[in-house]
Amino acid sequence: MDNVIFKQGELKDIDEKLGIVSGYGSIFGNLDADNDIIQKGAYTRTIKNNGNRVKYLYQHDISKPIGKMRELFEDEKGLGFVAEIPKTTFGTEVLELMKYNVIEENSVGILPIKKEFNDDGVRMIEEVKLFEISAVTLASNDQAKIMEVKGKLENADYLQKRFDNLIKLIRKGNITDELGYLVEYELEVLKSLIARDNTHQSKELTRDETHLETKKEQTSSDSIYKYMFNNLKSL
Repeated sequence: MDNVIFKQGELKDIDEKLGIVSGYGSIFGNLDADNDIIQKGAYTRTIKNNGNRVKYLYQHDISKPIGKMRELFEDEKGLGFVAEIPKTTFGTEVLELMKYNVIEENSVGILPIKKEFNDDGVRMIEEVKLFEISAVTLASNDQAKIMEVKGKLENADYLQKRFDNLIKLIRKGNITDELGYLVEYELEVLKSLIARDNTHQSKELTRDETHLETKKEQTSSDSIYKYMFNNLKSL
C-alpha cells in the first residue's frame, strides 16, 4: 500500500499587492532523499481530473488553507502553479513571511499511483494523485522523518490533534467537493503516519524482546487508530 508523501518544490514570484504567488510544487528528474524521481507527465491525469479541487495550504495542514489555484500545469521543469491568496489576516501574514524569505519553499502532498524501480533501486514515479500544494518553512520529502524525532507519546498526541481538527471540519457540515477532497487527503495522511509509526516501532525491537514488550510498543498508534475509527462511526 502506498503512503501519502511530500516532495519539495520552490517559490518563484510573489506579488504582495495582488496576493499572487507562483512557483513549482515539485521538480522533475531530480533524485530526492527518499530515492525517488518524479517523472514528467506524473501530474497530467490528476490535473485533468482533480485540478480544480487542489488548494494552497500552509504546512500541509488542511485546517489552514491560504489560497486557491489560478493555474496548475506541467512544463519541462516540473509542476508549476499560480495561487491567489485572499487578503485575510492569516493570508497577509503568510505573504509577509514569504516577502522576507522566512517561507521560501513549496511542497506537494501526493499519493503515488504508478511507479517502478530502475536498475539502481531508484523509484521512478510515473503518475501521482495530487491533493495539495503547501507553502512550507522547510520542505520535507517525508514527514515520517519529523515524526521519528519525537517520542511515542508525542506521536500519539500529534496524531490525535490532527484527527480532532479533521472531525471539527466534518462536523461543520456543508461539505463541498473541494473540502471533501481535502478530508480524503487528511485521512490518507493519518493512515500513512500511523503505518509509518508502527513500522518505525517494529524496527526498534530486538529478537530477544518479549511479546508483551512488542504489544506495549504498539499501544500508542493502535489506540489512535481505534479512536479515529470509533469517532468516524459516530458521524
